[in-house]
Amino acid sequence: MSTPTPLSLVHEGWNHMRLQRPLAAWASWQRALRIDPDDLPARQALAVLESTAELPVAARSVYRFRTPADEARRRRWDVRLRGRQQGLDDLDDAAEAFAALADDDPADEAAWYNTGLCLAWLGRNAEAIAALDRATTLLAPADHERAAAAWTLAEVLRLGAGAEAQADDLRYVWIVEQTDADAPLHGLLARWPSLRPVALPTDPLTGGKAIDDAQVFEWLDHPISTPAQATGPPRPEEVARVLATVIATPGEVRLSTPDPAGLDALSDPPLAEVARALRAARKEAIPLPLAWADAALGTFRFPPGLNEAALGVLTRGIVERYFETLWIHRPRHGLGDRTPLEASRAAAAGDAVLGAKLEGVVRFREQLGTRSTHALLYQGYPFDRLRRRLGLINPESTGAVDAADLTCQSEAELDALDVAQLDGERLADAFTAAFSFGDDARTARFAAELARREPPSLARLDLEAVVAPLVRAALQDGDPERALERLARATELARGDGQRRTFTTWSAEVLARSGRPGAALEAYRLIVASADAGTAAAAALDGAETLLDCGDPATAATLLDEARSLARAAGDRAIESRADALLRTLEC
Repeated sequence: MSTPTPLSLVHEGWNHMRLQRPLAAWASWQRALRIDPDDLPARQALAVLESTAELPVAARSVYRFRTPADEARRRRWDVRLRGRQQGLDDLDDAAEAFAALADDDPADEAAWYNTGLCLAWLGRNAEAIAALDRATTLLAPADHERAAAAWTLAEVLRLGAGAEAQADDLRYVWIVEQTDADAPLHGLLARWPSLRPVALPTDPLTGGKAIDDAQVFEWLDHPISTPAQATGPPRPEEVARVLATVIATPGEVRLSTPDPAGLDALSDPPLAEVARALRAARKEAIPLPLAWADAALGTFRFPPGLNEAALGVLTRGIVERYFETLWIHRPRHGLGDRTPLEASRAAAAGDAVLGAKLEGVVRFREQLGTRSTHALLYQGYPFDRLRRRLGLINPESTGAVDAADLTCQSEAELDALDVAQLDGERLADAFTAAFSFGDDARTARFAAELARREPPSLARLDLEAVVAPLVRAALQDGDPERALERLARATELARGDGQRRTFTTWSAEVLARSGRPGAALEAYRLIVASADAGTAAAAALDGAETLLDCGDPATAATLLDEARSLARAAGDRAIESRADALLRTLEC
């Protein structure tokens, strides 16, 4: 085996960077300097890595071996390591030596950590994560800080080449290929709800199109409001979000997104044709670049016309909502496929290992958020808010969050609140925090008090979020009348026709499920009559399917016939076909 030259090691390091292995790149460049301390390309490469503001701190830090915890282990290390290379000069030899020490003494956390570090420097990321897992497990009960630091490093490694199966931050891609026989797929784009065209990307060198013969769209969860439609700045939950970027070329339609959770929308009837097309798609999942591991935060689309101050407030609100309401419910390999919220509950119950891993996962997000290049995106968001939400800190012990701020309280803090003692503003804040956990029993406690008092602060909340747990609680108690009363009052308080339609739809569903199909049919007809031509057929079909689910085919057939007629008039082939198929089933 030939001895590497400084130049070959510099090239090796840049290859590691291309493969998202910054620790291995650092080790290659350091080895080049061991051969020639004056090698300029290696020095320049290390300077670039150290100063790259796009990377989180853990990806560009200098790591050192840990030492044995006690004298007995030090003596054993001396025997095992005597005459062997322990550093960058021969990483394979060092990795083998530390792995042997760990095999001899499986409780030696320093041996496991050093093994992981050597493997990371070699670019063997998956093996390095396994070793760091053992080190974190051993460290956590006695040394939370060092355990969390080890797991923060593992979060960096899982985005590198070789650890793809363990990556949590991915770009998800769906590719629908088509032949001439599949040409109608492109016609689908004209019927795809909430699809808006965007400018084609340009080649930075030529200024021409980066993709020939392509159309690019953003698929939104709902249309972006315009100044004429808006009565003021939207709440964070009202801001439109890109479910996926859609690129159509003559040979294929490709969707990509850093967050596939929004594709739950495919279960909606208006998207049935899209869902069928995607079922035949080829699926890929590719780790995101380290610099864009937080790409999901860039999927929000603001309404035009907001001034700088309003935009900053709204951006900060979106960051808070993303981490404290959405992100905490996403499973992660780094937490043993648990969600951050599930891991926090285990940590609160005494699981020190999951507590340390959760801190490492949050710390990695924090490092992404504190990069100078992303200051406008995060608006100074303090990640101690997220730690508090997950019960990782005592708010009295940090100045980063206000202990009196109820909006980011943990489950335990919320459950200890006396609802009767809260004024209207604090009651709304407590509801906001409780809603983020997705637990109806907890949320309903605050929602019921809001519904009883109807304080002015109710106007700044999502009324649907307040009403929904109360309706579900009434139905679980076997009291549909109470649910209908809640919905009747909510309809009176509704802000706009869209919200009134939502509450009327919920009322129709309650009527259908409580054995009153005639009243449900009338409610559904009101919804259809108030809908525009593009959504009336979908509303009728939705009502018909609910009535079918409730075991009333005769009433459902009436709505299905109306849905078919409305869809035919609107040229909506997908809904017409669905309604026709259900009617044929009922005739059999």
